[in-house]
Parts: sequence; C-alpha cells; structure tokens
Amino acid sequence: MKSSDPIEMVEEAPPRTDIRAADLPEEEQPGKVEVAPQEHDPAVVRRFLWKCDIRLIPCLGLMYLLNSLDRANLGNAKTDGLEKDLGLVGNQYNQILTYYYIPYVLCGPLFALITRLITAKYSLTGMMLVFGAFSIATAFAKNFAQLLVFRLFIGIFESGFLASVVIYMSGFWTRADIASRIGLFFASNVIASAFGGLLAYGTFQINDTRLRGWSYLFIIEGSLTVFFAIVMGLYIPQRLTSARFLTAEEKAAGVARQLSDSVAEVDSDFSWKEALIEMKNWHTYLRILISFSVAVPLASNNNFLAPMVARLGYGTAKTNLYTVAPAITAAVFLVAFCFSSDRFRERGYHLCAVLTVTIVGYVILITIDTSNLAVSYFALFLTTVGAYPVSPLFAAWCVSNLPNMNSRAFTIGVILPMGNLSGFLVSNIFINKEAPRYITALRVNLGFAILAIVLCFTYGTWMRWENRRRDRVHGRLTTLDNHGHGQEYITDGVLTAKDPRFRFMA
Repeated sequence: MKSSDPIEMVEEAPPRTDIRAADLPEEEQPGKVEVAPQEHDPAVVRRFLWKCDIRLIPCLGLMYLLNSLDRANLGNAKTDGLEKDLGLVGNQYNQILTYYYIPYVLCGPLFALITRLITAKYSLTGMMLVFGAFSIATAFAKNFAQLLVFRLFIGIFESGFLASVVIYMSGFWTRADIASRIGLFFASNVIASAFGGLLAYGTFQINDTRLRGWSYLFIIEGSLTVFFAIVMGLYIPQRLTSARFLTAEEKAAGVARQLSDSVAEVDSDFSWKEALIEMKNWHTYLRILISFSVAVPLASNNNFLAPMVARLGYGTAKTNLYTVAPAITAAVFLVAFCFSSDRFRERGYHLCAVLTVTIVGYVILITIDTSNLAVSYFALFLTTVGAYPVSPLFAAWCVSNLPNMNSRAFTIGVILPMGNLSGFLVSNIFINKEAPRYITALRVNLGFAILAIVLCFTYGTWMRWENRRRDRVHGRLTTLDNHGHGQEYITDGVLTAKDPRFRFMA
C-alpha cells in the first residue's frame, strides 16, 4: 500500500484536505487497499473508447440480435399456424413458453460463472452454437413433445447469454459510460423484434409443400446463429488486456479507468468467497424483485407483441409487418434514454420515466374498445417504447454498484435470469379465450409496471441519501491526478458497497 498516494477529502464543515484513505479508522478500510491516482490522457482515452465501440458493440449487438430471434420466433410461428400444424390443444402453447423458462432461470448463474472462468469469447460463442442448432431442429418438430424438448435445450443454452454479455462489457467500459453501450447493444433485441417480423413476413410467403412457412423461419434464423457463432469466436478478444486492436498505451488507459471507476481489480483470479459475498447483502434481493417487476412488460412484448397486434384484425402477414414500427421506435427511445442515463450518471429515475410511458400505454389498452384501431396501435407503441429501455438501464444500474468482478459475475448471473421468472407469469396470463383483447394480461402488466416504479424510485432515493450520509461521516473521497483533476467515485480496492469509500450510482 502506497501511503504517499494523495487522496483529497472534502467535508461540508469544516473543510478537510490532504487526508488519505490510510487515515481512516482501520474498521472503515475493508481490504485496506488505497486508491492510486490515475492520470488519463484524454486523447488516448478517446481512442480507446472509439476502438471498443466500433469493434465490440456491433459484434455483441449482432450476437444478441440472433439470440433474441431464436428466443422470440415462436411468437411469429404461432401466427402462421404452428399450433394447428403440431396439433397443440388447450394451453399447450403457453406450457411451451412456461417450461422454457425453467432451465432459463436455473442455469443462468452457472453460465455466468463459466463466463467468468473461461471468458465470454468462448462461453458466448459456445452457447450460440448449441441454441442455434436446436433452433434449426425446431423446424422439424412433429408434435408437442418434440417442440418442448427443443425449446428446453434452447432455454438452457440461452440462459446465461445476456448476463455474460453484460459481464463482458463491464470489463471494457466503466460504470460512468456503460449504460449507453448496453443500450446500443440491447437495441439489437428491439431490432430483432422488428427484423423478426420482417423475416417472418417474407418467410411466410414461401409456397413449398415440403415444409411449413414457420419451419423455414427456424431454419434460416438457426443457421445464421451457428454461422456467426463461428465468426465471432475467431474475432472478439477474451478481455481488455488481450485485445489485439488496442495499443499498449490504450490498454493501460482502459485498465486505469476500470480501477478508478468500475472494478476493484482487473484480471483477478476467481474466488468463490468473493463470488458469493453479495448474496449476504439485502441489495441483491431487492434487485431481484425489481428485475422481476420490470421484466414482466418486456417479456410480454417479446412473446406476445405479434398476437397483441392481431387485435387490430389484420391477417398473418400484416400482423407480423405491423410489429416493425413499434419495435424500431422503441430502439430509438432505448438508446436515447441510455445515453441520457450516462450523461446524468443516474439510473433509478430514468427507469421510472420509461415505466411511466408503459403505464400510459396499458391504461389506454384497458380502457378503449378494440374497434378503435388507431388508438390501439398507438398504445402498443407506448407499451413497447416503455418496456425495452428498462432492461439495459437496470443491467447498468446493477453493474454500476458491484465493484468486484467475481461477485459481479455471480450476482448478475443470478439477478438477470431471476428476472426471467416473469416468463412463467407472462406465458400464462395471455389467455386464448380472451383474445384479441387479453384484458387479464393488460391488468397484470399495468400492476407490475406500477410496482416497479415504486421500487425504483424508493431505491434510487435511498442511494442518494446514503451517499450524502457517507459524505458527512467519512468525507468525500477524491483521487487526484498530476493536474489536480479528481474522480469522485473510486473502486480500486473496494470489494463491496459496504466499504465507506464506495458511493452508489443512483
């Protein structure tokens, strides 16, 4: 530990200066690792960010687009007669969606830890190969049992995908700029909804008696997934320090940024003790509840946007085509909200804002008659625009407040898949006999959107209060560079949010 590292502490009254982290009482120094001052050359940092942005985000976005297509294509296939072709009766379609989420939730933490151990370069591409192959196999399903088996395997290998990508991205971007990057990456999920609708529209025009239209949809999307899994396995780097597109100077700047505002240690060894440390923290369980609440409207849009558009009374082709505009609009708003979140270094209140849009949409859908097509379609825009930004904003919120890479990997691997428990609920609230209005589903989505706003507002407000309390008790810790510039939030040597040097990003 370098006792000479300058750390300035500023307190409201009386002002205090030249106080080091080492001067804090021993019990207030978890880890006893002092923050080293880092000087970031702005030009080098700009080059580092630019290279990471143009090299990684398009690749990760494409990978997630394919993941989203393979996850949501069942909804498109439903509009082309999948239920009739496979002889599904009663609520068997809903059962398929329900059973899919069982391995999706249970296997998420496992794959997140695998990502931490072997890096996302291998875990992500391996997952893509397998769920792409089973997506192709789905095209040849003959009955309920076969479809169920194929979807279960897709659920297993898709379970840790989003968490693994978020963990991977957090190794390149700091918590000050990761929301916008997750937003750009996650926009591919929204675009997948639009592209999936266009692809389904084109595929369903195929007149071939050998296979059904929806079978071609699974073959095309699964084949694209397998092909790009191989390509990305050869292209993306394992981690920041091994990225060949970065110079040594740029790697050093990237590592310095990580230590000053994102993680306690870069390229640390795996530790079970550190991985499980956040499971003793009440924050984790509150975040799981928020994750579930915000995921209900999103899961509804992912799986039932096409059936909801069907309430407008159009045929199969137009129904899929009309899902495109809401999805594209949502992608634009998603990116805008995420950039705003980074600009203001704020997460919770941004989540409240987008959830308010969702609530307005569901209130309109509940109160108006289905014969009012224009207003119904506008309300679907609102529910879609409000649903999609919540996932990247919430993922960035969680990552921003988990400074240890081991605990981050395991905790994110638990929180995000646990949010997908919403799939169990969503797959059973869209009741066939209530089609096309689905009034039960609308009311449930409205209720969870309101709950999510209450939780996000309360949690974000508490974080602000706690930051001010720590400033009063411990002073405001600031690392200084050689030019006197400071970094308010520090993470070097900080293992948990309980460390008095840590400040939450609310």
